[in-house]
Amino acid sequence: MKKILLLLFMLPTLLWAQDDAKYLAGAVPIEDGYVTFRQTFKAPSLSQKDIYQSMLLWATQKFQKNEQFPQNQLITQDEAAGELGAVGEEYLTFSSSFLSLDRTRIYYQCRVKCLPGECTVELSHIRYWYDEARDGGVRYSAEEIITDEHGLNKSKTKLARVVGKFREKTIDFKDQLFKDIASTIGNNAVQTASAPAAQPAKEESAVTTNDKVVTIGVPAVATTTTAVAVAAQTTQPAAAPAAPAAKGMEGFRQITPDQIPGNAVKLISDAFIITAGNDELFNPMAGGWGGLGNLFNRPVAYCFIDPARYTYGIMQKNDVYTLTFYTPAYQEAIQYVGTHSGRDGDKVAGSKLTPITTPGGGKAFAEAWLVIECRKIATQLLTPSSVTDAAVKAQYPNKQTELFVGEITGVWMK
Repeated sequence: MKKILLLLFMLPTLLWAQDDAKYLAGAVPIEDGYVTFRQTFKAPSLSQKDIYQSMLLWATQKFQKNEQFPQNQLITQDEAAGELGAVGEEYLTFSSSFLSLDRTRIYYQCRVKCLPGECTVELSHIRYWYDEARDGGVRYSAEEIITDEHGLNKSKTKLARVVGKFREKTIDFKDQLFKDIASTIGNNAVQTASAPAAQPAKEESAVTTNDKVVTIGVPAVATTTTAVAVAAQTTQPAAAPAAPAAKGMEGFRQITPDQIPGNAVKLISDAFIITAGNDELFNPMAGGWGGLGNLFNRPVAYCFIDPARYTYGIMQKNDVYTLTFYTPAYQEAIQYVGTHSGRDGDKVAGSKLTPITTPGGGKAFAEAWLVIECRKIATQLLTPSSVTDAAVKAQYPNKQTELFVGEITGVWMK
C-alpha cells in the first residue's frame, strides 16, 4: 500500500517531466549572441513562387499593424528574392482569471526565405514588456531570461521559478507559429497536387534545434489518397471539393466557411470590397464595417452600406453579393473604389481590377486572395436612435446605415 501511495504522489512529477521535457536544456538555441529559432519547411512539389505566395498571404494576415500592437507589421517584400521580413508584436498570456491577468508583450523579428521546394523561417531579436500597466512595467531581452543559463534551474532539470514562464510560453508560441506555417504550405501543396485530403504525420521530438527540417511531401501525380507529411506538425482540415469552374475563377480553390483563415476581426477591420449586382449591372465599394458569424444556424457574413451610396440601390435589387479581400499590393485599387462613385463613371476600369463571376452569379475580382459569396437573408436599417453607446452617438450623430446579412454560399481563396 505504501508503494502505491508513493507512486500516486510521484505521478504528477512524472507527468510533468514527460510534458515539459521540450522546455529543458537545448530548447532555446543561441546564434551570434541572440536567441534564434529557425525551421526549414520542404515542399518538393512547389515552386519558389508558390511558396512565396503562400507565405505572403500568411504574413499579411499575421502582421497587421493596429492601435493595440503598433509595431506589428510586414516590413519587406521581395518576390524575386523570395524574401519577407516582419516585426511581430502580440501578447503571451501566462494566466488569466476573472480577477487577474498575467501576461507580457512579446516583440520579435521574423525573416522568411523562399526557394524552389523549400522555405526557411527565422525568429530572433525577441524582447518582452512585462507588467506594463504597473509604473511602466519592466523590459527584458530573451537573452536575459529564457536561455538555458537563466530560464532553468542550476541542474537544468526544471524551469526557473520566476522567469521560467517566459521560456515556456515563448517555446509554445514558436511551436504554434511554425505549426501554422506548415499548415499554410501544406494546404498549398495539396492544392497544387489536386489531392483530396491531407493526413497528419507522426510527431517527432519537440526539443528545438536549428537543424530541424519539416518535409511536406506531395506526389507529383495525385492518387486517390495523398498524404501531406508534416513532421512535428498537424495540418488544417482538407479543402472542400472544388466547385464547378466559373469564368475567371480558375486560380481559386473552394474552401468551407469554417476554413476561412486568419482572425475574423482583423480580416474585417482592414479595407475590403463589397460588390453587389450581376453581369448586367454591378458596382464595387470599399467596406470597413461588418463581420462573420452564425445566424439561423447558417454561416453568415454581414456588412453595412449607407443608403446614399450607389451600391445601396443595386444591393436592394439583388440577392447575391460578394466580399473580397486583398493583399497590401492592392491598397490603391481599394482606395480608388472607396473614393469614386459608380454614378460618375466606370469604377472598375479606374481601379484596374479584373471582374470575375462566382458560381452563384455574383461579381468579384481576380486580384482578391479571398472571395466570400453571400445570398441576402436579412436587412435592418440602423438609425442614430438605435445606437446605445454615448461615445458612438457623439462620433456619428447623424449616421444612418443599413445592415445586410447574407448566408455564405461559397468561399474561394488562392
